Amino acid sequence: MKKSLLATALAGTIFNYAHAVEPAGFNTESGIVITPLLNVGVKNDNNIFSQPANEESSAILTVDPTVNFLLSDGINSYSVDAGLKSATYFSSSDDNYLDGFLAFDMHLEPSSQSRFDLNADLNWVTEPRGTGITEGLGDSVDEPLSYSEQILAATYEFGALSTNGKLAFDARYYNKGYSNFEAVTQYREYDSFLLGTTLSYNTGAATDLFLELSKDAIRYEKVEAGRASLSSDDYRALIGVKWEATALTTGSAKIGYQNKDFESDSRANFSGLSWNAGITWQPLTYTLIDFSTSRAARDPSVEGSYIKESVHTLGWTHGWNQQLNTRLGVSYTKEDYSGVVRKDDTTTYSASATYALFRWVDVGVFADFIDKNSTRDTIYFDKTVVGVNFTFAM
Repeated sequence: MKKSLLATALAGTIFNYAHAVEPAGFNTESGIVITPLLNVGVKNDNNIFSQPANEESSAILTVDPTVNFLLSDGINSYSVDAGLKSATYFSSSDDNYLDGFLAFDMHLEPSSQSRFDLNADLNWVTEPRGTGITEGLGDSVDEPLSYSEQILAATYEFGALSTNGKLAFDARYYNKGYSNFEAVTQYREYDSFLLGTTLSYNTGAATDLFLELSKDAIRYEKVEAGRASLSSDDYRALIGVKWEATALTTGSAKIGYQNKDFESDSRANFSGLSWNAGITWQPLTYTLIDFSTSRAARDPSVEGSYIKESVHTLGWTHGWNQQLNTRLGVSYTKEDYSGVVRKDDTTTYSASATYALFRWVDVGVFADFIDKNSTRDTIYFDKTVVGVNFTFAM
C-alpha cells in the first residue's frame, strides 16, 4: 500500500528558514523592544482528513499574529512571545480553529563561570481530524481534538567559556491535557519530568566532545480498561561531537543507548541504539545544504507500546539574489510499532520560494507532497498542499 501526502508542518519550517523579512522593533523608554509580526496565507489541502479514500479538499485561510517583547543588556536577556494561530476552512467550517501560545525565556550569566537558562511555554493546540488520536478515523469524528500543554525547562551550566571543560544540568517538566472527547482522550493525557546532565570538553579545534545522561519519567494518569499502563522511565546515555571546524561546515552528532522501561510487566521494554545528528554545508555564501538524521523510541498516539522511529531529512536552500530564496526538501520517516503489527513509512517532498517585496513584507509560495504507506488499510494516504503566504513586519 502506498500513497503520497503533503506536509504542512514541513512547509512551515521551510518557510521560516527562507524568511527574508527584516522585522524592526519598537524601542520603549524602559529598554524593552516590541516586535510584532503577522503571517497571512491561503492554501489548498486536497485531503484534509488524511484518508486513504474519499478524500475531501478545502481551501484554508490562515492568520497568525505574533509579538515579541525583549529586554537585553547584551549578556542577560528576558523574552516574552505571544501569538494566535487561526485557520478558516472554506469547505469544512467544523475544522476552523483558533490556537494560541505564550512563551517566556530568560538567560542569565551571574558570573563568568555560570550560565542559567529558563524557558516556560503554554500552548493551546488543535489536532486536525485524521491526525494524532484520530489517525485513520478521518471525518468519522465530528470535530478536531484540542489540547493544552505546559512546558517548564531550566538549564544551569558551570565552567568559564574559555575553559576546556563544562558541566550542565537540565530539568524539564511537560504536561498534556485534552479538552474534548474525554471518553477517549483521558487515557492519552500525561506528564513527564526529565532530569539530565551534560559533560562537555573543548578540544581546542573548534570542536566539543560531550556526554549526555538523562532520565525522563513519563506518567499517564488513567489506564484504559483491559489495557496496560503506558507509564515508563526513559533512560538515555549518548556521546557526541559538535563542531564548527570550517567556515563551510557546522554540525553536531550524538549516538548512544536508550532504555524505555515500562511500569507494567505486560509491555515489552525497549533497549537499543539511539542517535541524533545534523550537518550544515555552505559551499557558497548563497547556497546551503542541510542533512539530519535521528532514531529513537517514542510514545504512540493511538496503539502499541512504543514506536521505533527513524527520521532522515535533506534540504537545499539557495539565494538567487537579494530578494529571492528557494528551498527544496525531502524527508523520510520510518515507524515500527511495538505491541501491535504495524509499520509505517512516510516520504515528504517540499518546495518553496520566498520573495522580499519590501524590508517589511515577504511573499512566498509553497507546495508539499506527502506519501504515507502503512500495513494498516486505514492509515495510508496521499496529500498535496499548495499555498501562498504573506509576512508583514514593522
